[in-house]
Amino acid sequence: MRYAVAHGRRSGRGGAAALGAAAVRRLRAAGHGVVEIEASSLEEARAACESVVADGVDVLAVAGGDGVVSMATDLCAGTDTAVGILPAGTGNDNARSLGIPLDADGALGVLLSGHARRVDALHLPDLDRHVLGSVNAALDARIAHRATRLPRVLGAASYTVAALAEIALLPWRDAPTYRITADGSTEEVEALVVTVTNMAYLGGGLRLSPRSDPADGLLDLVVIGQVGPVEALGLLRDVRAGRASAHPAVTVTPVRSVRVEGPVDVLVHGDGEAIAPLPLSVRVAPSALRVVAPPLA
Repeated sequence: MRYAVAHGRRSGRGGAAALGAAAVRRLRAAGHGVVEIEASSLEEARAACESVVADGVDVLAVAGGDGVVSMATDLCAGTDTAVGILPAGTGNDNARSLGIPLDADGALGVLLSGHARRVDALHLPDLDRHVLGSVNAALDARIAHRATRLPRVLGAASYTVAALAEIALLPWRDAPTYRITADGSTEEVEALVVTVTNMAYLGGGLRLSPRSDPADGLLDLVVIGQVGPVEALGLLRDVRAGRASAHPAVTVTPVRSVRVEGPVDVLVHGDGEAIAPLPLSVRVAPSALRVVAPPLA
């Protein structure tokens, strides 16, 4: 098989560079052809990865967090090139959701297996962009944005720290109203969280929608209505435990398309990366992507 492996510069201190370099060595030792892509920025990585995908490489493996996985998704959706995930980021939620081990040896073993399966992707038609895991459009977007500014040493805990900080600010913010159109039906709601998800995990291991299936041809629209700070803290605990859907303020609706309109100061995030301000549309792209992942049990 022909692989391309994208990772950071080896002169850097990040774990992505070491994991990517290890993948190159292991794949070559196994007799595979490998193009190694060392990049110092996401823009540089994207340009190089776009070239190898256009050349028809079998697998584009990326070492890093959900942001680089989202980049690879955007490039590989609708093509025959599969995305390989080498988790070395803050949240690693897409790897977690797909059953890819978060340790280096486990992740490399999955990549070397070459087993690919088809999953859905989230398509943002306003931007003609694809995302793999989730799109956040309310307080969840503010949390994702704050998490990107926290020290990397916090790891997945940065999302919890960011959530606590944003919850503490709730008494000083007006309750925002969102206009949500899901599969043609529109309603206006005062919401704390508006998330469109394709995966069970987001936010560094939080299980907001634990029953989400990335291969069912549907997305899940998760809306959490306005609650006070104390109740929001309880909900955060429930989300981590995977039981938030039982709360009366939480609705989870399977959808094929969603348009979210709301406060213009909300910067929508996709897989932890800033995308665009509201309004924004999201549609399911069924079976649009091949990913190298363990087979379903």
